[in-house]
Amino acid sequence: MFMDACNAVGAASLPPPLEREQIHSYRQRMHSISPQPGDAVLWGSPGGLLLERGGVLPEVRLRYQTYGRLNARCDNAILIFHALTGSAHLAGRYSREVWAALSPGEQAFGRQGWWDRLVGPGKTFDTGRDYVICANHLGSCYGSTGPLSIDPRHGHPYGPKFPEVTVGDLARVQARLLDHLGVETATLVGGSLGGMVALEFALAFPQRSQQLIVIAAPAQHGPWARAWNRLAREAIRLDPGYHGGRYQQQPHGLALARAIATLSYRAPPSFEQRWEAEPAQAESYLLRQGSKFLHRFDANSYLTLSHAMDSHDVGRGRGGLTQALAGLKPPTLFIGIDSDVLYPCAEVQEAARLAGAEFAVLTSPHGHDAFLLEDAQVAALVNEFLSQC
Repeated sequence: MFMDACNAVGAASLPPPLEREQIHSYRQRMHSISPQPGDAVLWGSPGGLLLERGGVLPEVRLRYQTYGRLNARCDNAILIFHALTGSAHLAGRYSREVWAALSPGEQAFGRQGWWDRLVGPGKTFDTGRDYVICANHLGSCYGSTGPLSIDPRHGHPYGPKFPEVTVGDLARVQARLLDHLGVETATLVGGSLGGMVALEFALAFPQRSQQLIVIAAPAQHGPWARAWNRLAREAIRLDPGYHGGRYQQQPHGLALARAIATLSYRAPPSFEQRWEAEPAQAESYLLRQGSKFLHRFDANSYLTLSHAMDSHDVGRGRGGLTQALAGLKPPTLFIGIDSDVLYPCAEVQEAARLAGAEFAVLTSPHGHDAFLLEDAQVAALVNEFLSQC
């Protein structure tokens, strides 16, 4: 009797079929994003871009994606920097038409954006309110100028001759992208390498930085993190298939490099939780991660960005870490991960202390990669910080 009455009330309260379809269509539009990649040529003159370590790039092109619209006051931009092997495909799902036009590498990255659960209508980075920007780093292989690009001086791919870049170079190129997009200031957000670039950007361009959120990233790439990077690079270079960087197909050493890196991105508790009953499966997992990586990344790009990470030291040229971080201007939140073995939580906390910034801990068994896995915690921490700014 009660259920019949409830069903009757429910049926009576439903809109007509056409109206229901319209509501469903509206909800789909509100909670989905159809990203459209963009390309910007930021340097194309004979002088090109002079890099921090002395190299020159005659042309610099960045692949980027934007979500939402820049408001009339030009104060709602959020610039999100991706990690070592990420891409500009931050959120949403590519349409079939866009997907078909992508490069094989971009297709291999996947149709779904890498931080989709945090970016979109009504989400932490609300595309109904914010103008969200994400660009593929200089030196990467997902559409921005990198080792796979053609050197216009010779008509051949740069390959291993691609010049050395630094985190400072990555930040400077993204500042030029903001110029291209008509954005004067932005909130800066990044995790891992992305956090390093965000921090460098805030120090290099304080007048363009509204707020800063650094997740699982130090102020200086120290000996422990550099050692992990060196092992991964050696795995690539010592592979006979690398051919000094002039390979015809990705060397298998890239798979081993990814497996080594993946081990540093995780933590013992996560492996115990997942494979305690079958320990050998953990080994298979690392090898699978490496094998998949061969189809979606480039070995020379990996070397380029790995070296860029090792260049990270915000104290260089600024009187040391203490003096540099004391001069950090925008309101800043550093987030450390309690199980991070790559960039230990204490290291991130020390950067926050020197900067006089806020610090929060993300609690997870999953290690460094927790900032990509613990969406609810990241959202809560970021929302609380931004609501106070």
